[in-house]
Amino acid sequence: MRARTAALAALPALVLMTSAAHANDRQNTADLPARHYDIISRVESLDGAERTVEQDQKVTYELQSSVLFAKDSAKLSAQAQSRLDDLARKVANSGTTKPVQVNGYTDDLGSAEHGLALSRERAEAVLKTLTKNPRLAKIRFTATGYGEAHPIADNKSESGRVKNRRVEIVVSRG
Repeated sequence: MRARTAALAALPALVLMTSAAHANDRQNTADLPARHYDIISRVESLDGAERTVEQDQKVTYELQSSVLFAKDSAKLSAQAQSRLDDLARKVANSGTTKPVQVNGYTDDLGSAEHGLALSRERAEAVLKTLTKNPRLAKIRFTATGYGEAHPIADNKSESGRVKNRRVEIVVSRG
């Protein structure tokens, strides 16, 4: 019994030493920089024609070019207006005070120069339509064409090329 009593008597000292060691660990971890993880939410329509990508600092609305334009054209289709009206409502409700970016992209078929020019013309066509919307009167816009740069899918398949032919409306939060 005496051996057990001696072991129990030593226990509080051991616990105190362990607590002191953990206190030092907590003190040291307080000096570490905080980590920030950008949570990304992606929502795509069932037909794949629209995607919304939400991040901490921005929201990106993507529309497939087939929804907005005829093949190899920068003239907006009849159905494009309703889609852009819906996006205008979302942009207006965002409360952003920063310029909204309208970015055009193409696949890698054809020459790079043609893709760059077409993507620029498509971005400018969307920008012109959005700036005519009275809800967006106080919002500034920029339009940029990127051509085949920044693909989001593999250009080796038709389904990948369809995803790469798109217009993005990027709204910064704040």
